[in-house]
Amino acid sequence: MKEKMNILQFTPYFPPHKWGVETVAEEIADYWTKKWYWEVINVTFDVWQDQTTHYSQKWYKVFLLPSFDIISNFPVPKFWKKDFWRVLKELRSYISENKNTRVISHTRFFLSSFIAGIFARKNKLQWIHIEHGSDYVKLSSKLKSKISYMYDKIIWKWIFKRADKILAISEACKKFIIKEFIERKIEVFYRGMSFENILEKIEKKWEIQFVFIWRLVKLKWVEDLIEVYKKWKFSEKLMIIWDGEERKYLEKKSQWLNIEFLWFKDKDFIYKYLQENNCIVINPSYQEWMPTTILEALMNSCPVIASDVWWTSEISDWDDLVLYKAGNVVQLIEKIQFSLENYDELKWKSFWSVESKFDRENNIEVLFDKVK
Repeated sequence: MKEKMNILQFTPYFPPHKWGVETVAEEIADYWTKKWYWEVINVTFDVWQDQTTHYSQKWYKVFLLPSFDIISNFPVPKFWKKDFWRVLKELRSYISENKNTRVISHTRFFLSSFIAGIFARKNKLQWIHIEHGSDYVKLSSKLKSKISYMYDKIIWKWIFKRADKILAISEACKKFIIKEFIERKIEVFYRGMSFENILEKIEKKWEIQFVFIWRLVKLKWVEDLIEVYKKWKFSEKLMIIWDGEERKYLEKKSQWLNIEFLWFKDKDFIYKYLQENNCIVINPSYQEWMPTTILEALMNSCPVIASDVWWTSEISDWDDLVLYKAGNVVQLIEKIQFSLENYDELKWKSFWSVESKFDRENNIEVLFDKVK
């Protein structure tokens, strides 16, 4: 039987805010408590939260630090507020009663990781940092990106030096840390996902269609896909699922084409959609972490065409993950043609390797062994 081990997770955001980092943190908290009945306290900034101070959700707790977004998507703590220090005091009281507790921080750059490190060092707790990034932050201008780069290089090397253990969310992430920050032992921890719904086999409709799934924002470069579709005049329908700031622009760009926008849809809808339809999922993003839509597509026998950015290539070595250089429209057209012509031969190739590599329950077991 495993020795009881509780964790304090520090994140910049937490659901209902839904990006990659907080989704991973939520999955860890969910399985850690549900599988072993141990305690998890998620410490996050209160931006995007309705509650104040702290609350319980599912099997775990969420403690909220008063904060504000000083710029878009960069929360800063209101350290002058009494509630900020009250939360930290409650956490210190908790660890005094629960000796075998670890601190886990997620991704550099955000001040939540800095607070996690200070808290861990001051209270003599083992500190594990999970790094999610494999590049520097790109902002709206060269000057802003340069300032961001300097801030990153000067401050965040401290995390990689001082944390007891560093886990990278991919091999690409590990290489980035070693090349740009520090040479030290770093282990890889792949995030997982549940395949329970995906493993239900449903007879598919016979038509092949192209599908894009996820946020409609600039870095996803859905406009590249629409341009390709417009120039080549594919007869297959293009379905765009989800929502975002570029939706109206993309809808206007798609006028009079065989393109349909389904807007925001939840995971259950997306699972079922991929199960019921013969889809070629296309991800033209210029930056990407570990896109779950690619995992979901490959687990449902749908070939994927994706830009070869960050750690997309680590998902599978099989031919149903078709990679191309981001922004290369000519190459994208070639890959679409290849996938259409070889659709039946490509289906299912990655199924078993993806299931083995990214099963959530197995990966939480791996995480336990790495943080104990």
